[in-house]
Amino acid sequence: MNGGNGESEVPAEWEELYKNVLFEADVHNLPRRIELAKHAVLDRLEDGTCSRAKRNLQAGELAALRNAHRTLSALEQLYFTENEGKLTA
Repeated sequence: MNGGNGESEVPAEWEELYKNVLFEADVHNLPRRIELAKHAVLDRLEDGTCSRAKRNLQAGELAALRNAHRTLSALEQLYFTENEGKLTA
């Protein structure tokens, strides 16, 4: 995400992991990718909102994090059974 300050920023780790989920073609790789992305999203939310040494969230990043988490949760439910954690597709 670009904060609009003129600097060229590399995507945050959570963004890269999230994109890896969205563009994964092999459903067998999805469980691990979803897990990694969800952890990264939640870690970033915690860093930006809860920790003592708060790292400010960039403009719009909070909304993007929330949307990413909802999307990852939906994909998890779509592709995997809740009880078994196995592929349904």
